[in-house]
Amino acid sequence: MLYRQIPQAVAGHALAATLITYALWPVSAHDNLLIWLAGIILVGSVRIVTAIRFLGRWPIAEHILPYWTSTLTALAFCQTLMWGLSVFLIWPEETEYRALLTVALAGVIAAGGIMLAVHQRSFLVYCLPIAIPAFLQLMLSGGRLETVLGGLILLYSVMLIFAIHRLGKSFLEGMVTRLQMESLSRTDPLTHIANRRGFDDYIQGIWSNAIRSSQSVGLMIIDIDFFKRYNDHYGHPQGDIALTRLAEILTQIAGRGTDLCARVGGEEFAIVLPSTDLEGAKNVAKQIQEHLDINAIPHESSPFGRLTVSIGYGARIPRRNSTIDDFYQSVDEALYRAKQGGRNAIRAETD
Repeated sequence: MLYRQIPQAVAGHALAATLITYALWPVSAHDNLLIWLAGIILVGSVRIVTAIRFLGRWPIAEHILPYWTSTLTALAFCQTLMWGLSVFLIWPEETEYRALLTVALAGVIAAGGIMLAVHQRSFLVYCLPIAIPAFLQLMLSGGRLETVLGGLILLYSVMLIFAIHRLGKSFLEGMVTRLQMESLSRTDPLTHIANRRGFDDYIQGIWSNAIRSSQSVGLMIIDIDFFKRYNDHYGHPQGDIALTRLAEILTQIAGRGTDLCARVGGEEFAIVLPSTDLEGAKNVAKQIQEHLDINAIPHESSPFGRLTVSIGYGARIPRRNSTIDDFYQSVDEALYRAKQGGRNAIRAETD
């Protein structure tokens, strides 16, 4: 959310700085005004490039997120540091122009509070480089109006920090509740892995990201062999236990933070493997069957005497004219060939 709003924020900073430059042009040094305006635009350009890089790589692995969070905070600091420098570079002598610049600085703080409410550390770092220099300059100016303005901007900043703290806390609590509800709607209640909706949403995001980055996406569809016979012989409660144990095995093997295991049907599962080629998907499929062999879950109604699965798998580098439905259908056909070939088998979409 924060990175997506950076282009609008940068546009607002550039427009406000341009208007301030125009207003102060008759009373401030032109060179200083142009240097200050160029600094605002330069920092804003860096923020936009950083946002494009971040969004282009989304979803980001969890261990890399702290870097991007720190980068967001650092760039917010640099942006408002340029505004804080305005009280030294372009501070006018006339009281009415000082009041105008002070109002503009207060407006920049308020706008940042709205945008950074969900990340209080960034807002604090954003606010202080403006509030402290403006307060000091106004207090040192010595005039009655400047002293009042300095006190007001300090009071205003402190009140805004407390308000942002309460607003951010309420917002994040609401977001947590919403995400928990969304998670429940995308989670299979029996196996506690993703359901079909969760699978569809996830692979759509991975597919779009892979188109931008030209990365391969691996997919496999897994079907338990003779599962109806299993339920008939052992009963549905025992069948639910078998489904849960298989889900545990799948999540253990496809355990990268970006992998997704899902239950997409009664006894049918799917695994999404980002940044995985055909050979990598095949290795995961083999590991699944090896783990099932080791666990040896009894299945007396199966010709294999134990619980087995048939697996169809594939991997593609998505193109803009390719679709997830075609990919899924191709892997599903590979699964069909695995079942037709006697079950307890692995087939690739290219076989």
